[in-house]
Amino acid sequence: MKVSITTLIEDSPGENTRLQSEHGLSFYVEAGEAKLLFDTGSSDLFLKNAKKLGVDEEGMRAVFISHGHYDHSGGYEALLNVTGGKGTDLFVRPGFFDKKYGIRDGELRFNGNAFSKRKLRGAGVTVHQIKNDVAEVFPGVYSVTDFQRNCPFEKANPNYFVKRNGKREIDDYSDEQVLVIRSVKGLVVMLGCSHPGVVNILEKVKAAFQEPIHAVIGGTHLVEANEQRIENTTAWLLKENIPNIMFCHCSGGPDHLKSLISQLGGTFQPIHTGSVVSFQ
Repeated sequence: MKVSITTLIEDSPGENTRLQSEHGLSFYVEAGEAKLLFDTGSSDLFLKNAKKLGVDEEGMRAVFISHGHYDHSGGYEALLNVTGGKGTDLFVRPGFFDKKYGIRDGELRFNGNAFSKRKLRGAGVTVHQIKNDVAEVFPGVYSVTDFQRNCPFEKANPNYFVKRNGKREIDDYSDEQVLVIRSVKGLVVMLGCSHPGVVNILEKVKAAFQEPIHAVIGGTHLVEANEQRIENTTAWLLKENIPNIMFCHCSGGPDHLKSLISQLGGTFQPIHTGSVVSFQ
């Protein structure tokens, strides 16, 4: 299956100076006959960029949001204003609509979605809460979740919280999902933020599919990682011999990932706002 991924929004600007960037992530995906949106950035900027890139808004009626944080769901209401809710599908995991918080600059701040499930259904959106840990949502396109925390150097960040049943607890990111696409060259794994840990996530994909991973693209939250964790992650990636590593968004800039980028060599490919990659 031919796969094309267009980066509608990402933290860093690319070569196309007509596009705007922001802290957020949104990919437009064409996989065989399927057209879908993976995340919606923090605002409506991804829509403005899509128009400049010639991406058809009608192809954004199927939307996957990786997890319930504002920098991945913040533009969804703007999308509905353009496409209308009727005939649109939102694919999320249970827990996506839980209230999420994070400690920034010493303060507890709301990090979650600006909309509720009831509001979306009132707008005519069909909300699919995917429960199976591996679910085929389009031919050759899968949602994957339920990531076991087995990697010894990937620890949960205690500064992220979720409110459940009136109580605040450390977020376990049980709502986080990744997309796995069967391309002609192997599996393409699309990441939102990888809060459960990028190694934990990829180990789950390996176990579930028993097929070679050809590419990994998206956010890894290595921006929070110390030097040792980056070295351990790099060693794991080298061992797995994945041909295409395309980290972005919350992964940290080139200075932070200097060692990883150097060791991976041509395997590492930077992703910026406007980047287009294809596998065929």
